[in-house]
Amino acid sequence: MGELETKQIRTLPPAAGGKPVGYRRCVPGESISDPRAGDIVLVRGTGWLGKSIRFGLRLRCRRDGDRALAHWSHAGIIVSNQGHLVEVTPSGVVLNRLENYRAQEYHYVYLDLSTADRIRASQYAYSCLRQKYGRWSFVLLAFAILTGDWFEVPDRGQQGCVALIARALQHAGVTFARRPTDMTPADLAKNFGVMP
Repeated sequence: MGELETKQIRTLPPAAGGKPVGYRRCVPGESISDPRAGDIVLVRGTGWLGKSIRFGLRLRCRRDGDRALAHWSHAGIIVSNQGHLVEVTPSGVVLNRLENYRAQEYHYVYLDLSTADRIRASQYAYSCLRQKYGRWSFVLLAFAILTGDWFEVPDRGQQGCVALIARALQHAGVTFARRPTDMTPADLAKNFGVMP
């Protein structure tokens, strides 16, 4: 890690349900030189879908008193030290490269996981490749958020961007306050103490 990068990483105190070490905000044009399998990325989407997701998240975050956490609309999990990540897109679960997000703002979250935990999280994420996107779960989550979270989204085993990450990190021993199907990028940020 270069000297400039070291100065930009915000270190975090240990969080109750997770194991964060720190995070780094990357503005368009910046990237991470030392990606590690098991770390996560919170992305601020710029298109209409990203803006729509953030709008919905603001409703939940305002109720929870965490409005600033509605900053992100997407997330991915790093699965190799070469910067490969697994993410869920409208076409399903895919393998991508962190470098492809260089034109967008994202926060890279460094997690304090053992080598074995990193392998478990990555193996789970890899095992989900080519699964279909859980559109119905996405619609139910949006409806749940709009109605004040008066019901939990049923877990039908489908993948959403945060559900996949939460399940992968659960394989690494990380715990969360919400079930994976009820989680959003804001929940990941809250769990790991990441602020925009």
